[in-house]
Amino acid sequence: MARIPLTTFAAVIVHIATGSNLGTRIDHLDRADAELSRLGRVLRVSPTYETAAVGMAPGTPDFLNRVVEVELDPAWADNPEGTMQALLDIERDMGRTRVEGNVSSRPIDLDIVLWGDRSLDVEALTVPHPRMMGRRFVLQPLADLVPGVSVPGSGQTVLDLLRGLPADVPDIAPWPTA
Repeated sequence: MARIPLTTFAAVIVHIATGSNLGTRIDHLDRADAELSRLGRVLRVSPTYETAAVGMAPGTPDFLNRVVEVELDPAWADNPEGTMQALLDIERDMGRTRVEGNVSSRPIDLDIVLWGDRSLDVEALTVPHPRMMGRRFVLQPLADLVPGVSVPGSGQTVLDLLRGLPADVPDIAPWPTA
């Protein structure tokens, strides 16, 4: 009887920052969490935080943000470009319109901030996310999930980066607020 060789699959855990500042923001985040199951198994979801729309016009609605931890299915684990395209497809399906070079309000924003312990620099995707290290609205929910994880290329853990943010980085608030 012939034996079928067993293949081994090393699980890849990604952390995806999610945000919304249009419409029923929490419903958009909840739907995005469900849509991320297209990529694999959603393991955990951080608490939700509210933050001002940094770098946007006065009066722009505040964002709700959180981080989702996903164990990628084997089909996605070695396909960062395809995974990013799947996130862009989810954004489009949820009503986001991207305009190159324009920062605008959106029903959903999905960014891969960590790809296991790897650094990636491929077309249209850099991981760790290039701006995450200065964003409390990414680092706080990420620290809620993986405070001791070393951020590739930084020499620091997520919690170290959060604690080291300058005082002028905008605060965030747990949501819903009491």
